[in-house]
Amino acid sequence: MKKIENNSYTTFKISKICGVYPTTVINWINQKKLKAHVTPGGHHRVLKEDLLAFLKEYDFPVPAELCGRKKVFIVDDDEIFSSLIKRIFSKKDIFQVFVFKDGYQALMSLGKENPDLMVVDLVMPVMDGPTLCRKIKEDKNLSRIKIVAVSGERLSEDKKKELSKITDGFFEKPVEPSAFFEYCKNILGLGREAV
Repeated sequence: MKKIENNSYTTFKISKICGVYPTTVINWINQKKLKAHVTPGGHHRVLKEDLLAFLKEYDFPVPAELCGRKKVFIVDDDEIFSSLIKRIFSKKDIFQVFVFKDGYQALMSLGKENPDLMVVDLVMPVMDGPTLCRKIKEDKNLSRIKIVAVSGERLSEDKKKELSKITDGFFEKPVEPSAFFEYCKNILGLGREAV
């Protein structure tokens, strides 16, 4: 979906976002459910902030393009795995990806960057994954960050249960790239139209 001039959207683009006919969008505008302005040529345009408000109010999935870029931290000392995950997310323009080799590096970067998602390996040097996850989830300023833990080790049900207290999800290595990406998208609450 491309942005229209002046950060506004046509009724046609909105119909694609919502999965309805353009006439339905015009009806929403006429019923004052969706705020719009009329161009000199007589066409309706909806500002981004008004479209966002409408989508949220009427429980439509919000495309990632409207939310801005999502920052993803990949925290893993395995360069091959980090490179694979970075490639998965970097294929989509809405993601900005940062890679760290240990938990300490990632923790120090949280002051500069504010990630939406962290993919964290459980076994790393300097600061391991569980320690990093605990520090993030215990900090009220950081606890909104979504965390998906990954590990090449098979975890017992007890360990998975403990992990669920400090993460938002868990994936075993090796990962299947498209399944992992979909899993992370769901963790972030991104709909099908998002990417």
